[in-house]
Amino acid sequence: MNAGPARRPKAKAAVRPKMKSNDGARTAHEQAYEALRGMVLAGGFQPGDVLTLRSLASQLGLGAMPVREALKRLTSEGAFEALPNRSARIPTLNRRQVEQILDLRQQLEGKAAYLAAKNVTLVQIEHLRSVQSEMASCIPKGDLREYVAANMAFHFEIYRIADNPVLLTLIQALWLRMAPLLASTISTFASDRKMLSRLGTTHHEQLLEAFQHRDPLAAEAAMREDLVTPTRFPGYWEAVELRSSTPVRKAASHR
Repeated sequence: MNAGPARRPKAKAAVRPKMKSNDGARTAHEQAYEALRGMVLAGGFQPGDVLTLRSLASQLGLGAMPVREALKRLTSEGAFEALPNRSARIPTLNRRQVEQILDLRQQLEGKAAYLAAKNVTLVQIEHLRSVQSEMASCIPKGDLREYVAANMAFHFEIYRIADNPVLLTLIQALWLRMAPLLASTISTFASDRKMLSRLGTTHHEQLLEAFQHRDPLAAEAAMREDLVTPTRFPGYWEAVELRSSTPVRKAASHR
């Protein structure tokens, strides 16, 4: 009879510290995951970039353990490839892989634009216009980092307006794979302002017009065209194949 009551306080004392520790660990892991995923989505890396665990932990201001767990998670999602010696690489996609991903993106992101055209409000349209203006203003300044960030903000605002969480999750997964290639493409054509304008202005304006007229089909068509425009630039596919055949470079810290 006395054994039961004696054990209960001891069990509580043992459980509480462990729960607090795990909660803290999960917070650090999630923080590392969100930060690292955000860097990939925003074009912070390019295909073939090799990154060490130490350099990433230093950049993020986090411990090695949560960064290592974030890397494992993002590797399983296709954003990184695991390498020896506590390092990872941004994948280099070949032409077939890019075509397959783009086909899926056209279907999913086209659908999101279609839904957004039905849901969008005038306030949201004006917000999208302001983001697009920010993106356009980056071209004459040659501010590629802000250009890429504004492009991502424009697209994901549309996907949020679509109001389909499952669709958004699938789109994010494909962006994780393609964002580094887009950043590399933008860098390649950085000196050609006309190309940059064509890359991020023409179809965005068509999207805005479709939203203004509440035209789902036109919005879907404009989004599909926007996604494949880079592939029509001279030398695009040659550059893709060249990157996919380039040997792994020595691990280096992120620029």
